[in-house]
Amino acid sequence: MKKLLKTLLIIFLVLIFILAGIVVFLKYSDLNKYKPQIESMAKKYANIDIKINGDLDLGVSLKPSLQLKDVVIYKPESEDVLLQAERALAQISLIPLLKKQIVVDVVEFDNTDIFTDEKTSIKINNLDLKAADFASPITFSFDTDISGLNIAGKGETSSLQKIQENDYNNIDLKTTVSAMGYNLDFDGSFSGLKDKITAAGDYIVSFKNNKINGNVSVDLSNEIPYIKLAAESQKINVADFMNSKQAAKGGLIKSANAEEYIPQTTIPYSYLQMVDADIDFKMGEIAVNPDIKVSEVVGIVNLKNGVFKADLNKMMFENNLISGHVEITSPKNLPYVKLNIKGGGFDLVKLQKTGTKKADNTGWLIGKAYASELLPNIVIPYQYLQMANADFSAKLNTLKINPDIAVSNVSLNGSLKNGVLNTNVDNITAGDGTVKGNIVLNAKNKALSVNLSGKNVILQNLYKPFASSNSEVFIKKGGKSNFEIKINTSGDNTNQYLSNMNGQIIALTDDSVLKVKSLEKLQGNIFAQILSVLKLNISDKDLNLSCAVVRGDINKGLVNFPKGIVFNASDFYLVSNGTLNLKNDKLDMELQPFSGKITDVNISSILGNLVKITGTVSNPKIGINQTETAKNIVGIIASGGVYNVGDLMLSADGAPCHTALKSTSYADYFKADNSVKGTVSKGYTSTQDTIKNVGKDIKKQTKDLKKQIKGLFK
Repeated sequence: MKKLLKTLLIIFLVLIFILAGIVVFLKYSDLNKYKPQIESMAKKYANIDIKINGDLDLGVSLKPSLQLKDVVIYKPESEDVLLQAERALAQISLIPLLKKQIVVDVVEFDNTDIFTDEKTSIKINNLDLKAADFASPITFSFDTDISGLNIAGKGETSSLQKIQENDYNNIDLKTTVSAMGYNLDFDGSFSGLKDKITAAGDYIVSFKNNKINGNVSVDLSNEIPYIKLAAESQKINVADFMNSKQAAKGGLIKSANAEEYIPQTTIPYSYLQMVDADIDFKMGEIAVNPDIKVSEVVGIVNLKNGVFKADLNKMMFENNLISGHVEITSPKNLPYVKLNIKGGGFDLVKLQKTGTKKADNTGWLIGKAYASELLPNIVIPYQYLQMANADFSAKLNTLKINPDIAVSNVSLNGSLKNGVLNTNVDNITAGDGTVKGNIVLNAKNKALSVNLSGKNVILQNLYKPFASSNSEVFIKKGGKSNFEIKINTSGDNTNQYLSNMNGQIIALTDDSVLKVKSLEKLQGNIFAQILSVLKLNISDKDLNLSCAVVRGDINKGLVNFPKGIVFNASDFYLVSNGTLNLKNDKLDMELQPFSGKITDVNISSILGNLVKITGTVSNPKIGINQTETAKNIVGIIASGGVYNVGDLMLSADGAPCHTALKSTSYADYFKADNSVKGTVSKGYTSTQDTIKNVGKDIKKQTKDLKKQIKGLFK
């Protein structure tokens, strides 16, 4: 940056010395003495070595001109070339010369290269300077290329009279510079041009409808330049910058690659050592996208001796106060980030991309399962965890997860250190209950562990549809639920995460009264998926739920349900036993559905635990266990005979929820009962009697039963 600033200043100095050379020319008639005088003045006033290898030509007309050919300027105390011009020309007005005044009409450079280093040069396409008279400001325009980037501009500097009076040491500058659709307006001055160069002034940077303004001062007197900048803006639209194709190409500074410091990162450490700076910024509003806006952004940035520190004192988002700190000390140390969020509420729905599909409702107890079949194979971006160390905390009054679910009193804290992200859930109030736990993601071991538990969560207070009488199923009473998630896994991607998963998931609900308008219309959870396949005709009634449990033991991607899915109501009873393979979503489960009245069920309930569920989570299929007992039963019913359905129900469990929770932390949550559940037992008896009555008129029923049985074979 220092080289670039000095280079641009030297361009102006070179032009000034050419003008000074014209003065000398007027005093000396011997052209042979003219070149040494110019070279001497350049050395005296700018401490640069200039060599005019070509001829000096004088053009005599109404506007005399002085032309220099093959001009070379060297870096101070060096043989390295700074500027090389094939031709430089200065044209002056004749009439002011009669008054011993020099008025430069035009200064031109052709085929000129300014070298910032061995490989990079600034190509000047055209450069014009003009002045109306000796005391008028010098106007200029230029068009140049820097590393393939075109920059054009215009403006004015101090008059030649003022420059001479200041002994070539101070220059006022007012200019507009354009590049890549950006415009920079600057009004200030440069001083100390002989030795310690400084600059100060006001600026405005604009791009499309975005504008940033403030004041800036630059000190080039030390080895490392120092910049002090104040930036302010009323409104910034980030999308305007993201859509700039030219800006995406790199601009003045191309993307830096710092992989020698941290693998797979692009932190430009070398740039941090090029300048010292203090920057104050204040932004009224920043539109991240059409749905996300932040406001009242206030902070400071300090860069000194390669150490970068930035403090975000204030930023408002969704009525939340966000503050933070970023620190980069050296290439040997990871950047440090500290982030604090505190506020009234946070709406995750607004963070979704505009136009995306509305988030799926979670459903009752367990939302619709998405495993390998529907979950894309996503590579876990561990490299981001290795780019920084961090501490973070969040305290929110409310957190809206989707349109139907919101939690409150959210308190999180955590750290990121050496690639290990540790998040502590201190508290989340969900449905008047509490959620606590810990989540750890380890980049070094490529591992994830989750330990979360929820206590006394009232479902209808958590999930809006359960509290609405307009819903197909709503909870009239009870709804208290607990859950526990303990899983660990590892891998490079989500497929490996599913295949390597171990742990346990438990969810349970206490005594409740459910109003079921239509079970067939209930969608979105694993119970509904199973029951919809069974086509049990339960509608427009109250279900007195004794308990409901989902318990899954996970071992290397295989979820085992040891009689772990239970729905136990007064007139409906379901127990499921089997497995779910997370690697391919395949189901292999047995069901024992039962209803106390034969008129409320179809053939699936009569067959009881002979029902088999296969297929996948998204597309479960019901069938009959292919055992001899099952085939015999099917044969009897299909031929019009009757079968003692009670024999099929002898395995009924009087305390299925207790059984499902054996050997877990909830083992004693529900009471054990070794006797057959009374209401179910009565259901068995009434069902047997009903079947006998059905047998008296079996011919009428056989046709329908055959159709249902046929549909059960998959």
